[in-house]
Amino acid sequence: MPSDIVYQELQNNTGFCATYRGQQIGEIHIIPVGSDRLIIESTRIENQNIETDLCYHLVKCVVEFARKNRRKILCLCPRAQSVFNRYPEFDDVRMIRVAIQKMR
Repeated sequence: MPSDIVYQELQNNTGFCATYRGQQIGEIHIIPVGSDRLIIESTRIENQNIETDLCYHLVKCVVEFARKNRRKILCLCPRAQSVFNRYPEFDDVRMIRVAIQKMR
């Protein structure tokens, strides 16, 4: 994956986008719910050759935002959900994992 991909927050805290050489190549959309939760609604990736890495970094942007703002994430997007399933280091902000652990 090119190292000069820039990730930035979308207006009104609605998600993050990735740009490469001035062209947008991916987005992740979030919906704030109350003061303590976020829903990852969807992702859009332009170049399927870099989908996995790009999606990982977009999810990581949301995770860092959630940690900074003390929020939990509910993931409705299958592509982003697969990233959460592969990377346990995101479990601290993952809402569904927290619920499962509390039931044990």
